[in-house]
Formats: sequence, C-alpha cells, structure tokens
Amino acid sequence: MRKLFGRFIPHHLTQANLDRRVDDSITLLTLHAGDRWLDRLITGDEKWVFYDNHHRKSQWVGEGESPQDVPKPDLHPKKVMLSVWWGVDGPIYWELLPEGKTITGDFYTTQLRNLKKAVDRSALKDKKVYYQHDNARPHVSKQVKQELMGYGWNVLPHPPYSPDLAPSDYWLFGDMTRAFEGRSFNSRGAVEAALKQYFASRPAGFYRNGIHKLRERWRHVVDNDGQYN
Repeated sequence: MRKLFGRFIPHHLTQANLDRRVDDSITLLTLHAGDRWLDRLITGDEKWVFYDNHHRKSQWVGEGESPQDVPKPDLHPKKVMLSVWWGVDGPIYWELLPEGKTITGDFYTTQLRNLKKAVDRSALKDKKVYYQHDNARPHVSKQVKQELMGYGWNVLPHPPYSPDLAPSDYWLFGDMTRAFEGRSFNSRGAVEAALKQYFASRPAGFYRNGIHKLRERWRHVVDNDGQYN
C-alpha cells in the first residue's frame, strides 16, 4: 500500500451536478453530430493577468552553492482583468477591464455589443454562430439572455462547476500562464503589448486544437458518469 495525494478538482460534484454534466454533454454531442459547428464556435471567459509572474521553484545548483533568493510574493499583487472571446482562428475580441471595474450584467452586455461588431468584421459574419460561456451571474442575467437572443446565436448549455468543458480554462489560460512565467510588467500598456504578442505568436493549429478538444471531453464526461476530465 502506498500513500498518495489525491488530485485537485474544481468542485465536489453532487449527483445532480454529475447528471447535469452528462445530460449537457449528450446534448452537445448530438447537436454536433448533425452540424459540425465547432469551427463556428465563439467561447469567452475572464482571467486575471498579474504584473509580476515570478514564482518560487526548485533550482539546479552546484556542490557548495546556494539557490538564489526569491522575493516573497505580495499579499495583494497588482493585476488586471482580461476578457477574451476566441474561436478556431484565434481571438475575435478581447479587452482589459478598467481598474476597479467589476463585470455586471450591464457591463457584460456592452462587451457583447463590442464582440458582435468584431464578429461582423470577421469570417463569421452571416454564418450560424454557436456561443459558449459559463454560468457566472452576469452571463446568465435576463438582460444578457435578451441581448444574445437578438443576435440569433445558438447559446450552448454549460453545466455548473465545469471548467474542464470550457476551452479558455482547459487550454488557453494555462498556456498563457506558462508563457508569462518569469515575466514582469511595469504598466497596463506593457500587459496589453504582451497579450497582443502572445495571441499572435501561438503556433499553427493552436486555437483550432483547443476548440476541437471539446468533443473528446464531452465523451469523457458521458463515459465516466459526469466525472471531471
């Protein structure tokens, strides 16, 4: 017998949560079987971007040498909120929130209108768009639902506590965190420039691969009775 650590999971799922994850995954697999729409999917989410991305980690040192000291992280690190919407061809629209701004139904509606303008300038114009976001309260407000209804987009079901079914969480944001590891930014403008460079420098197929991972993740949920990927 060995003593091992269990893996971290996003949330302890109740039976109702598990059933909802299975039901929504079956719905999405069935929907996709009739119309291969992942190339017309827009997915959106938010992420904190930190100005200081240095973290303590193990170091290789020679015999008799000492590892370099690392400053203790600030208890309240400076950061800025990124909102990004993307698809198989990369970001469609993104912005950094003003300092101190929180996302409300009103603010998210304004963001959606900016996104819609960007979509109308993109290859998705006049195509049947599928839209995915999580169940954060501003995202599911009556105002936002009415706004999205006016666009004619097909808004996908998304089960609660399911970052493993959100491409930004399981694909984009982890890669972004690794890309920014060890970097520091001295201004909001520097963060914005780094994000522009990051989005433009992803290798061919990066965004498409992240979106198309959804099918196998839905299947995993169904095959494993709702458990996390």
